[in-house]
Amino acid sequence: MQTHSGGLRRLASILALAVLFPCPLPCQTTPVPVPAAPATSLQASPKTSPTLPPTLPTTGDWLTYGNTAEPTTLNCARATEWFARMICRLTCDSLIDFDQSFHFVPRLAASYDYSTDGLTLVFHLRQGVRWHDGAALTARDVLDTVETIRHLDPNGEAYRNNFGPMLEVTAPDDYTIKARYAELFSGALTGWRETFIMPAHVAHPAAGAASPLDRAPMGTGPFRFVRWDAQQQIVLEANKEYFGGRPLVDRFVYRIVPSVEALRAAAETAEVDVAPLTTDWAAAHVTPDPNLPFRVLTYPVPYIEMIYWNLGEPRGLFKDPRVRRALTMLLDRQGYVSKVQHGLYRPVTTLIDPLLWGGDPALQPYPFDPAEAARLLDEAGIKDRDGDGVRDTASGPMSFTLIYSNAAPEFREIAAMLERTAAGAGIQIRLQGLEWAVMKPRLYGHQFEAAVYRRQLEPLADPYVYFHSSQTANGLNFGSYRNDEFDRLATAMRRTNDPKRASELLVELQRLLHQDQPCTFIAVPQAVMAVNRRFQIPQVTASGLWNWYPSLLRWWVAPSERRHG
Repeated sequence: MQTHSGGLRRLASILALAVLFPCPLPCQTTPVPVPAAPATSLQASPKTSPTLPPTLPTTGDWLTYGNTAEPTTLNCARATEWFARMICRLTCDSLIDFDQSFHFVPRLAASYDYSTDGLTLVFHLRQGVRWHDGAALTARDVLDTVETIRHLDPNGEAYRNNFGPMLEVTAPDDYTIKARYAELFSGALTGWRETFIMPAHVAHPAAGAASPLDRAPMGTGPFRFVRWDAQQQIVLEANKEYFGGRPLVDRFVYRIVPSVEALRAAAETAEVDVAPLTTDWAAAHVTPDPNLPFRVLTYPVPYIEMIYWNLGEPRGLFKDPRVRRALTMLLDRQGYVSKVQHGLYRPVTTLIDPLLWGGDPALQPYPFDPAEAARLLDEAGIKDRDGDGVRDTASGPMSFTLIYSNAAPEFREIAAMLERTAAGAGIQIRLQGLEWAVMKPRLYGHQFEAAVYRRQLEPLADPYVYFHSSQTANGLNFGSYRNDEFDRLATAMRRTNDPKRASELLVELQRLLHQDQPCTFIAVPQAVMAVNRRFQIPQVTASGLWNWYPSLLRWWVAPSERRHG
């Protein structure tokens, strides 16, 4: 065995789709081009783990995070919402994780290594790790977790997303995990990073059946679950026996706030310590206000805002790529970025943003061009045949419903902008705001016509996961996009060990997405976060506040500033 084969190391460098933009606190409040990550950015010494500084302040106080959305489940084997998985990263552990610079670092694994052919990945588990109920962590828990994910859905899509061509996973002993792959798989480490290890001794059925972990997660993580008060809060407490050292705050409280306005007010009155703010607020407060109890941090985040077109909807409204390109040209993305988001966002061409993930930097977004959109619609045969002002398709009027989440006011702005310009082009759009708990099953079940959505991307973004046709039935291909050439290229990119070829495939994939427009790709946002001044925190980068390890474990409050305990 060797530590990361040379080919895998080169491939990880080419596929270093996440980048850094370190900045002092407070971070910059205007978008800045982000340099590519260094060639070693996704590699880590397999023999070392991240450790906390040798001297630390004393522990104490609570941290309250405010958000408008409530998780649908905290069963970390099947949680998909980013805010649910944020809590899972606090209560559970994966075998490996990213550090603040997007290096892979061991977590539950003390070390890991590859075979010389790159087809076998071996994790050596830490010994002495305990579940929150006191039971010992062993390799059996890892095997049980893999089996749970294997049966999350009838077609095994979730399993393939995480493990790709993995043939088997075995445990030669209680503290060794051996994963064997049929072929080279560039997403292997990322897949294990996204796998929260679940306790084999607690029932956690994968799909359908209820589990005690749905409302009360249990893991090995730095925080223990205390309680979930529906529509109010989720309370966690520090795990004093955590193998990586206990968190410095005593409690983490996820506070559920009914609206964006109420959330801002809660931050201004210090009812919550950390909360997302709108770009409207940031634009109105360019000069720091010393009277506010928080400072404002902005940093680039790996999200992309988009509109999904459901290519599988029964009337076939979006089957023709010319129609999808026309709809994209009817949305003034630059106007949205400059007027609604005050220049803090940046238009993008596809899911593969060259500044963040790689791809073809010469490829430009389609312009806002209603005249060209009208020409494309005419060319596709969608014309107003009865003089009522609405274009007609073979199956009736060009009219559809565009859904969006009520939790994000900017989504309504996007929907309203498109509705206005589309009406001028003879397309009738009905807007429907939904609660996330209602919208989510409609997306996953393809029960929609068009939907505004914000996709969170992992630092090793894999186009296969979002647009390969195999990901339609139970995966993340919400729009039912199918292109045989895309499928072939996306599969090849997962299998290549040639960095030059991987780069070429990424460019080809981006060009296909640009041409086909399975979604209207809108913009990459920047986070605008309020953080209470009493907290001392690590430097903020594109890795965000908590989407890295050990992140929150390093937040602390001086004794004189504490409000709790």
